[in-house]
Amino acid sequence: MRNFGKCLPLLLISATSAPAQLMPIDSSWVEQTLHQMSLDEKIGQLIMPAHLDFNQSSEMVQQLNVGGFWFGKAEAKWIAGELNKLQELSKYPLLIAADFEKGAGTHVDGATDLPINMALGASRNTRLVYSASQLTAKEARSLGVHLNFAPVLDVNNNPKNPIINIRSFGEDPKLVAELGTAAIRGYQENGLLSTAKHFPGHGNTSVDSHSRLGMIESEAADFESVELLPYREVLKKSSTSAVMTAHLWVKPIDSDTIPATLSPNAIGQLLRNRLKYPGIVITDAMVMGGITSTYSLADASVRTLRAGCDIILWPGNPTTSVEALKNAILTGLLPEERINESVRRILRAKTEVGLHKNRLVDIAGINDFVGTEENYQEAKRIAAGCLTLVKDKSRLLPLSSSQKVLVVTLSTRSRNAAMSRTLVSFPADMKKQNALVDTLVLSESLSPSETRKAVELAGKADVVVLAAFVRIVIGSGTVELPETHKALVDSLLKANSRTILVSFGNPYIGGSFLQLSAYICAYDNAKALQEVAAEALFGKKGFSGRLPVTISEEMKFGDGIITK
Repeated sequence: MRNFGKCLPLLLISATSAPAQLMPIDSSWVEQTLHQMSLDEKIGQLIMPAHLDFNQSSEMVQQLNVGGFWFGKAEAKWIAGELNKLQELSKYPLLIAADFEKGAGTHVDGATDLPINMALGASRNTRLVYSASQLTAKEARSLGVHLNFAPVLDVNNNPKNPIINIRSFGEDPKLVAELGTAAIRGYQENGLLSTAKHFPGHGNTSVDSHSRLGMIESEAADFESVELLPYREVLKKSSTSAVMTAHLWVKPIDSDTIPATLSPNAIGQLLRNRLKYPGIVITDAMVMGGITSTYSLADASVRTLRAGCDIILWPGNPTTSVEALKNAILTGLLPEERINESVRRILRAKTEVGLHKNRLVDIAGINDFVGTEENYQEAKRIAAGCLTLVKDKSRLLPLSSSQKVLVVTLSTRSRNAAMSRTLVSFPADMKKQNALVDTLVLSESLSPSETRKAVELAGKADVVVLAAFVRIVIGSGTVELPETHKALVDSLLKANSRTILVSFGNPYIGGSFLQLSAYICAYDNAKALQEVAAEALFGKKGFSGRLPVTISEEMKFGDGIITK
C-alpha cells in the first residue's frame, strides 16, 4: 500500500451510513490539500480515465496521480471491491463516476434498472423522476460511485438523432428543464453528485459524436429557446455539481469549426460567464471521434483546459494528456493558477461526498441496498406511470384469457446497445398473465424462414403482440428498424390486422406503419417496464403516459389514451 504521509487514514463506510445528502464543502481541507500537492499531482487530478483493468488502473493511480475513474459494465460486488482497492492505493481520494442514466442497473449487474428518461418524460411526473434519482443515488453510493453522468438535458427535437433518442426526456425544452431539475434534486439531495449533459445541447443532430464531429445548425433564436433553455432554467433552479460538454460544432456560438468541448466561446463565455456556472466542467470521453477525427490528444487536452473545462474524461492515453498539460504549464501556455482553479473545484466536490473522511464502502452490506426486491417494486411503480397507449383504434385492449394470443419478439443489435441491457423478459411476462400465450422469438438477422413462420402463426392467432426492441447502438448512425424488419411488420399486419405493436425502445418506429391499429410505447427494456407492459395488456395496470415526442401527424406530442 502506498505511503500516505499526512493524509487522513482510510475509513470503512458502511452502506447504512452512506450520506443521505451532500455535505458542506470543507474549504480548509481543500486549501490544505491543494497547497501540499506537487504540480504532477495537481495535473493528475484533472484526468479521469476509464477503469478497464485493475493493474492498468493501479499504475495510473500510482504513476499519474489520477483524480478518479469512470467505469462501464460490471457486477455489483466485484466493482465495489475493485474501487475499494484503488481507493486504498491512492494518495488522494478518488472521485468515481458512472453513466447511471437509468439507475445503477444501467451498467451494473445486480443493481436496479429503472425506466429511461423518455419513459419518465411520458409520465410528466416530477415526483417519479425524483424517486428514480433517489433510488439511483442510494445504490450508486453503496457501490462506491460519487458522480453520476446524468441527467441528460438534450432536447430530442431531431427524430433521426442516432445517439440521444430515448436518453432525452423529450422534444419540449420546458419539459426537459422541469424533469431535469427534479432529477438533479433527487441525486444531490440523496448524496450523489449530478452532471447536466451534453452542453450546450446534443439533440438536434443526426450525427453520433462517438464517430465524428456533429453540428448544431440552429438559428441563434432557436438555439436560445430550445437547446440552451434547459441549461438556463436548471442552473437557475438547482446547483448541479458538474456539466458535461458535447463534441459538437455549435454554429450559433462559433463561426469556425470547433467542438464545444474545446471552444472558449461555449465554455468560457457562455457557460462560465453568461450562465454564471461555477462548478466542475467535464469533457465527454476524449476517445470519441468528435475529437480524435480532427485533433491529437495532446492538443485537445490543452485546448479544453484553456476553454474552461476541469476534467478530461477517458483520454485514450492518460500519459499523453498529463505530459501535454505539464508542458503547456512549463512553457507558459497554461498558467498554473488555471490548473489550481480546476483542482480546487474537484477537491470541493470530493468533500461534498465525504471522500476526505471516508473512501471505502462495505462490500458485505451491498445486497441490503443494491438490487433489492423493494427497489424493484419501486421501479415497477415508476414504470407504471410511464407506459403510453398511443392508439387502440380497434379496441383490442385489454386482452382476455379466452383469446389466442401470439407474442412475436423482434430485436436489433442487442449485444451492442449503449444504454439498454440485453434482457428480453416480456414473452415470459406475458405467459405469467396467461399460460396459453404462444411466443416466437426471432433472431436479429431475421431469416426468410423465420418471417414465413411468424406470418403463418400470426394468421392463426386472435391477437398478435409484436414486441420491438430497437436500441441505441454507439457508432451505428441509426436507431431505425432495418428494412427487413419493417417488411416483417408489414407482413404481420397484412396477415392479422389485430396486431399490437409494443416498442421497448425507439418510439419513432411506430410512424412507419400507417395501417397499425394499436401502438404502445414503453421506451426501454428495463425489466420493470416489460413486466408492467404485460400486466397492462391484460388490464391489470392502467396506461397513464403521454407521448413526450411527436411520432407522426397521427401521433403527436401529448397524445396518449389514459386508462385506469
